[in-house]
Amino acid sequence: MADAEAKPVVEFTKDFPKKDAAIAAGFKEKDVAKVFKEGGKKGVEIEGAADMSGLTCFCTRIQNAKGEVKLLEVAMEGMNAIPDPSDEEERKGCSGKISKIIISESEEKGQIAMVAYVAEETKDKLNAKDWLQGVCDSDLGGGVGGTVDEGATDTWATVTCKEDKEKFFFLKMKDNCLGAAIAYLRERDLFQDDSSSEEGDNPAADFEW
Repeated sequence: MADAEAKPVVEFTKDFPKKDAAIAAGFKEKDVAKVFKEGGKKGVEIEGAADMSGLTCFCTRIQNAKGEVKLLEVAMEGMNAIPDPSDEEERKGCSGKISKIIISESEEKGQIAMVAYVAEETKDKLNAKDWLQGVCDSDLGGGVGGTVDEGATDTWATVTCKEDKEKFFFLKMKDNCLGAAIAYLRERDLFQDDSSSEEGDNPAADFEW
């Protein structure tokens, strides 16, 4: 009797340098673990929406990153992680094939942090640094402001936008950043929702962006 066909070996994620960097920077391990878990859960949700609708790009908020870029990078790491297929716990991550901007806000600090990630599948159509700077430069409702951090690449970029009461109020920034990130995608036909779906039945349109 022939042996059953061997299952492909899945290279799951073992190392998490963004988590390590956040802890090294002084963030509490419980806060790092919490935001990593949130990212992992959102990653699976995004993967599901992509499977149903074909979306390749996504923008959303992260609640537990406290307006801090290093914590937000941990969330992105959790979203993109490949889980161990032998682990029977709840599946997390899995959205590394989807380009994303994720956003975290802190009214107390008067700032908004954003991280852009561009997947291999869309890097011929999208650039992380340009996408994030495009959000900062948007004149949508008064603008967001900010300059992308040094060291940004075509696939990974970060920024912290700080309130400037002469130009950018926190509440305006908060309202504008997600809309500006999505508008940038719409201009390049990279965002799929009811307004761009010829079928008129698109699961992604019902997703909480």
